[in-house]
Amino acid sequence: MKQLLEVLEYNDLLLFKIDVIPFLQQNETENNLSLGILNSLEDGGEKPLLMAAVLKNDKLSMVLLQTIPVQVIFSKPAGLTTQDYKILGSLLVKLNIPGIVGEKECGLAVMDAMSDHLQKKYAIGMNQRIYKLDHVTKAAAPDGKLRILRHEDLSVVKEWVYLFHEEIDQPIDREEAGKIAAAVIKKGCLHGWESKAKLVSMANISRPTKTNCTVTLVFTPKEERGFGFASSCVSALSQKMLNQGFRSTSLYTDLDNPTSNKIYIEIGYKPIMDSVAVHFTE
Repeated sequence: MKQLLEVLEYNDLLLFKIDVIPFLQQNETENNLSLGILNSLEDGGEKPLLMAAVLKNDKLSMVLLQTIPVQVIFSKPAGLTTQDYKILGSLLVKLNIPGIVGEKECGLAVMDAMSDHLQKKYAIGMNQRIYKLDHVTKAAAPDGKLRILRHEDLSVVKEWVYLFHEEIDQPIDREEAGKIAAAVIKKGCLHGWESKAKLVSMANISRPTKTNCTVTLVFTPKEERGFGFASSCVSALSQKMLNQGFRSTSLYTDLDNPTSNKIYIEIGYKPIMDSVAVHFTE
């Protein structure tokens, strides 16, 4: 009897893109992470660590993509049940998956199943929520302005990138922070909010897809918080992206940070999916 679920692994990046991108685009915002990464990968370049499709009765139901050692990205599942998630977990054991990031119910159920099979414990790294905006409801403050950050801002951005990673509990050293800062400035997508001619907040645009782009790297130094600068920065940047032709912008938030979630909702962001980052522990 044919197995209901199967995991099909790919070795050819171009074939993988052809097969899975139309599926991912059906839920473009929820799958922005996978789509954005796939769009950035060049055919003939370095291949991802894992490219796989989950098939249910020969129909594509989920996409798995791994480009970094610590986790596999799960797309939003389609047509899969709670029982399917348990079966999927047993099928994925052979792939030696270290952790996942994806839709919460699916992610936790799959990790539960893998945990039972492997006799390993896992821990939730972050409870996230994906938000989508197609209309700004709270405009930026009139006494500030948004501008693209450039090389002359590098020293400030380097320090903010370092502090940002400290706050999200993914610390990096200052050398790595400098590399990230230089890279995002070079792309021309990092923006800052100025108040009284002083740079007080920043936000980045990344992973542009067909109709959506993602706001990332939102940071305001502690001494500048409480004045609405982050709100103005994200609001102005979101409006700029809409004006440039994107139908929507999206962002990920940490559900354990109620302040940022409240700010984004006021701007016009609406929750569309809960996501979770989960990893096996040693």
